[in-house]
Amino acid sequence: MGRADEAASLAETLPEREAPTPGFLRLRGRALRAAGRLFDAEGSFREALALSPGEAGLLADLATTLLGQKRHREALSFAREAMSVRPDVAAFHALVGVLAEALGLDEEAGRELAAARALSPGDAESHVVYGFHALRQGRVAEAEGVFRDALRADAQRSEAHHGLARALAEQKQLDAARVAWADALALDPTLIDLRLQRALDPVAPGDWRHTLASMPHWLSVGLGVGGSFLLLTLPLLALPAWLLALSGPTTRAWLDWKEK
Repeated sequence: MGRADEAASLAETLPEREAPTPGFLRLRGRALRAAGRLFDAEGSFREALALSPGEAGLLADLATTLLGQKRHREALSFAREAMSVRPDVAAFHALVGVLAEALGLDEEAGRELAAARALSPGDAESHVVYGFHALRQGRVAEAEGVFRDALRADAQRSEAHHGLARALAEQKQLDAARVAWADALALDPTLIDLRLQRALDPVAPGDWRHTLASMPHWLSVGLGVGGSFLLLTLPLLALPAWLLALSGPTTRAWLDWKEK
């Protein structure tokens, strides 16, 4: 049993003679959420809010739990309420921003994510979230600056290196992007970004274009000759054989042209 499951299990063993408090219900909700039991966590947070209406932390916890269930519109309502109660908390602005973007409310998303940055300039997370928002909006140069702010706040933040690599690659600064991506992978080897990897190394081993371009000439010739024989016996297979025979030389020529 993992720590989250154990916490959730222990949380449910509260003696019946003890009336649950909002604080206990919040802890139980968080333990249940960590264990992946989102609907049970939601119930715990709602029960806590019934005892302590309008408590900003509980509202944000409920919004986060609903976000995990992809109930974005409902979550946004609770997140906005939490933010209105405690407008000084950067995390609440960030939560509203993330939910607003998920719902296509880009103006509100940008405003609240920027507010989160302003409230917590030393927090790398707020910069990273805003940076990826700017990237998605096509504001690449701005995103680069934001990710650099994140790295000044925390140079060990893999997401910041990742975002910087994306921003640099979008601006065709591929050498710098490769360095940033290598830094990200050094901090978190599990990172995967196929679009970025193709931009940085378009013919990397394993890429289908690399495979076709590496086709031996003798194989191309053999497929072409085989296609001619198939035309006499199995005409339906002749065309695929000829196309495959041409794919290697054609792909090599295309890659050579792109590199010029």
